[in-house]
Amino acid sequence: MNSGMNMPVEVISADINKLSEDLLEEHAMRLYTRGGHFTKDQLMPVYFLLVAGCTDRDNYSNFIFSLREDMKKSRRPFAFIDTPLAKPTENTLSFFSGVDFSKRSAVISALCRYIFLKNDPGRTYIAQKALGDMTAGMGDRIMEVGLPLAEKINTVANAIGTGFSDKIPMIMYYGIPAPEDVLFLCYAQRCAMDVVCICPDKKVIDVFKACPFAEKMQIEELPGTSAVFPFPTRLVKAKIATTAYNAERELDTMLYSGDTMFRDRQFSKMDSAVLKTTYDEMFMLWDQEAKYRSGFEVRGDRVIIPTVFAKINGVPGGDMREYWKKIDDMLTPSTVCISKKPTRPAADSGLIAEYAPYHRGKKLDIRRIRSSPLNKYGFISEELLDLIFEKLQAVIDDGLLMMDSEDEMVSYVLYAGLNMDRPILRHMMQHDYTKDVPKFVVIDAIEDTFSKMECTQLLLFSYLGFDVTVFSPCGYRDVETYVSDAAFETHYAGEYVNNVTVPNFKVPDNPGRKKKKGGLFKNFFGIK
Repeated sequence: MNSGMNMPVEVISADINKLSEDLLEEHAMRLYTRGGHFTKDQLMPVYFLLVAGCTDRDNYSNFIFSLREDMKKSRRPFAFIDTPLAKPTENTLSFFSGVDFSKRSAVISALCRYIFLKNDPGRTYIAQKALGDMTAGMGDRIMEVGLPLAEKINTVANAIGTGFSDKIPMIMYYGIPAPEDVLFLCYAQRCAMDVVCICPDKKVIDVFKACPFAEKMQIEELPGTSAVFPFPTRLVKAKIATTAYNAERELDTMLYSGDTMFRDRQFSKMDSAVLKTTYDEMFMLWDQEAKYRSGFEVRGDRVIIPTVFAKINGVPGGDMREYWKKIDDMLTPSTVCISKKPTRPAADSGLIAEYAPYHRGKKLDIRRIRSSPLNKYGFISEELLDLIFEKLQAVIDDGLLMMDSEDEMVSYVLYAGLNMDRPILRHMMQHDYTKDVPKFVVIDAIEDTFSKMECTQLLLFSYLGFDVTVFSPCGYRDVETYVSDAAFETHYAGEYVNNVTVPNFKVPDNPGRKKKKGGLFKNFFGIK
């Protein structure tokens, strides 16, 4: 690679639908995919992109979190910025003592000498030339504008260790940058770096359009807009719309508004994402393996499992015989099927005090829980135990349980997570995250609403990768008593039928043979 003395920097366009893939292309591949008319010594193609606006909060959070994780794992020089960059200090100004500020050439020469990117002479020269180009015609403001740019490029480039190679440095800025940082991002692009600014608030577009050096920026607008919120620290549980669901929504709008192969047990980490489906589609995908469902994804060593979490109100056509048959057809060897029983008394009033030592606010003390008598799961693998603790924290963080207090909510989650029945744990231990999804089916035909513990258990099972379905032929209030509607889908299947007797469903040993169902789960929803 030569010094880059005469190498022009050219802005290229990214595909928002495969943004990570585009950004991770190395220098040579960027040239090849664009016709191969240049060598690496002749052209530096970079991205200069603004993604303004957002989709729904959860999916948007997962999009930007995953984008940053992809960049970090790529081992390319990468800087993530979400706060204003520091301004030059008095120590910086001392470098320019003796400079004749009345002479434009002397000021520019001093600023160029100040720019020094370690182990990167090629990009140092490009940065020096770009600074001269940007400050041309600024008269007395050369020092005022140029020094912050020189200081910031030194700070950022040397912090991430740029080097003139195939690994093009990248800056990812989150939020609405101040005008001086907008100017720096424009400068960084001219220094042969990928620059991507991501902001859920579309007001950011006007901020960039006010800068005369942002004329080459590619602007991608997402449908919605939102005030800037803290950058996500992890993937969150999100709903994924299936193709049929989206088609149905599009049809509603028209009418009413004018292959991958995997080793067995290849993955030990997973996140579940609730599918937004139509009523009929839910039954069609019920027996599908996870890897064939819309939204299935592998991210490094972690799998995103599309799951069902739904409540079905009513009986299609009031036909109870067909209704029971449909439920019976849904039962698989990995299914837990229970009929709602009268609710037992509420959890002991001492529950909050019992679990108080094991959390601080909403933050669980996993280390202490693991070594305490509360941990009864010594027989399961460390990977599964880690996953359970991870999902307990996720249920708490996502705030989808509606309790009287934060301490109460945390206590119920801890109790539900640390006292799961052995058959539930066996389903989890047998679960291969790319294959059959374990099921939890509840039939609610009595007037008792679900207890706080029952609701907590259902939500936790959803986080742990189960398909969870509540059938309510009478349309009674149950899971929504303490679980936010955002956590599950509600379908209205038909007329409400009262005074029904629930059959004694039998879960099959395998898809071809039934077995008599015992009483393993008859008290499961009676946990105190």
